[in-house]
Amino acid sequence: MKWNNAAERANFEREQARKREEYLAAGMTEEQIQLMRSYDIEWYRNRRRETMHTQGLNNTAFGGESEDETQNPLLQKFIHSLSVEDKHFENERFGWIEEIENKKLYSAMKSLSNADKELLTQYILDGLTQTEIAEIEGVTNVVICKKIKRIKKFLKKFLEDG
Repeated sequence: MKWNNAAERANFEREQARKREEYLAAGMTEEQIQLMRSYDIEWYRNRRRETMHTQGLNNTAFGGESEDETQNPLLQKFIHSLSVEDKHFENERFGWIEEIENKKLYSAMKSLSNADKELLTQYILDGLTQTEIAEIEGVTNVVICKKIKRIKKFLKKFLEDG
């Protein structure tokens, strides 16, 4: 981006003179007007700094004719810094367990059987009801309810004993 400091500063000073007249008409003191000016100067400097140190991702600035942003040289250079990868389900169904920060809970979850981990994944992450899980597993709702209670009891005991 370009910044013409002389022109911008002249605009700023004109605006400050206009504001000063308004402030005086409103009955503000010189000290109050100076405080407002100090704030406006800081805002002006921040705007200038941002303009001077920000480069747009406009592809046409690099001679490109297309509107395709993926061809932008800056985007290509910094794509990894600007992107976020979802690592939860990258390699396995239970990848969400790796994100647990509580060490005791993490250990407890890792020690569960794959069937129990799948049940928790369906219930917590996929948002399925106990009835829906029972239909998928081909069992009754009571069986799923008992399994969830057993897992809760195990996790609670594991966290208490640690």
